[in-house]
Amino acid sequence: MTRYCPACGSHLNEVGDFRRFWFSVYVCSANPLHEFLYIADARWIYPLLNLQTGVLKALQSVNEATIELAVSRLKFIDYKTVSIVDFEHTLLGCYDR
Repeated sequence: MTRYCPACGSHLNEVGDFRRFWFSVYVCSANPLHEFLYIADARWIYPLLNLQTGVLKALQSVNEATIELAVSRLKFIDYKTVSIVDFEHTLLGCYDR
């Protein structure tokens, strides 16, 4: 499915293959600073979410166990809302609870 950048309307390109974790990462073709997380689960599909700076680079360099830990920290609030703050903090190494 073709996706478009909500910030500028350009085509989004998928980066990496994280579908086994129920998410995908997209980068804008016009502006590589526009990075988005697309989350889906067995019941719902959530809107594109902006990623903090450095999260994509961390995703590409961490091991699978760290990604699984980060995914376990996603907070599904309702059928349209998901919080990715703890996910991002886990990957950036600043998770503190």
